[in-house]
Amino acid sequence: MKKTIYQYIIAGMFAAALWSCKKDEVKTIAQPGTAPALSATADTVILQKDHAGDNAVTFKWNASSFGFNGVVKYSLEFAKKGNNFATVKSVTADTLSKTLTIAELNTIANGLEVDNGVLANLEVRVKAIISNNYQAAYSNTQQLVVSSYLDLIDYPTMYAPGDYQGWNPAGAVKVVSLKSDKVYEGYAYFSAATTTFKFTSTDSWSGTNYGGTSAGNKGVLSTTGDNLQITGAGYYYLTLDLGSNAWSATATTWSMTGNAAKGWGEDLDLTYDAAKGLWSVTADLSAGEFKFRANHAYDINYGDNKPGDPFLNRDGGNIVVAEAGTYEVTLNLGIAGNYSYTLKKK
Repeated sequence: MKKTIYQYIIAGMFAAALWSCKKDEVKTIAQPGTAPALSATADTVILQKDHAGDNAVTFKWNASSFGFNGVVKYSLEFAKKGNNFATVKSVTADTLSKTLTIAELNTIANGLEVDNGVLANLEVRVKAIISNNYQAAYSNTQQLVVSSYLDLIDYPTMYAPGDYQGWNPAGAVKVVSLKSDKVYEGYAYFSAATTTFKFTSTDSWSGTNYGGTSAGNKGVLSTTGDNLQITGAGYYYLTLDLGSNAWSATATTWSMTGNAAKGWGEDLDLTYDAAKGLWSVTADLSAGEFKFRANHAYDINYGDNKPGDPFLNRDGGNIVVAEAGTYEVTLNLGIAGNYSYTLKKK
């Protein structure tokens, strides 16, 4: 009898253990996320740089459920209308709403390469995700029309104060590092037969100041060196390399070359206006293409990789003249790194 009771007890304990093991195997499986409902406080926003810090638009949405109480991460995705979000700019959100300033929305619009100063159609949606290994949930698409402005790119900057402007770093010619690689460049017009200057790391004398040697409008930089010197009046391409401590100044004149002008390899010369700080020419152009180049050579040349803005790119794509006619062409190299042009039909 006792043996039978013990057998029942052992069998009961085994069944309980087995039930416990099965209970431990219960797993929570995420379900497809529900689509958030997205809304916006505005459907058209005119972006103006003077109001860059103002709020532009607020987006709100409800929570997406994946079937359990896990952490859901949200982001807003922006795309040009009609490309099915093939190319997007994303902004993360810590809550169920996101307010963007004029400057933030303008950065998004420029990142999508919309044309500045005209109304552009964007699409916005919310992306909800619990893991990169699990399918995201997306909201409805919200239409947004914006008119963006062109914002200059801020590059690491140095200054070139000298006798040409009273040795004032804050008002001096700037040189910038386009790749943040300690190599700086910029353009400047010097009217005197001899110009002396230094490079400074800030817009005052309180930073690191560079002089050095000067021979043939180039030399070696030194923090304890003499003033640098450029011989000859002209429009100069300035470079300095803090890695090798080399500097140089190359005198330049500018022209257009291409089948829209006088032909590839031929030059339509521009004239420099020191008062305006611009190179320009008014000429009859053919339908075709051209580039700007220095000194009738391709060593320093600029094209346009993004016709939607006026900025030039070193060794960039050909600039298109869509229709023959008389054009006023200007070239502005005075804002370091943000080189630009205009092409206006008369």
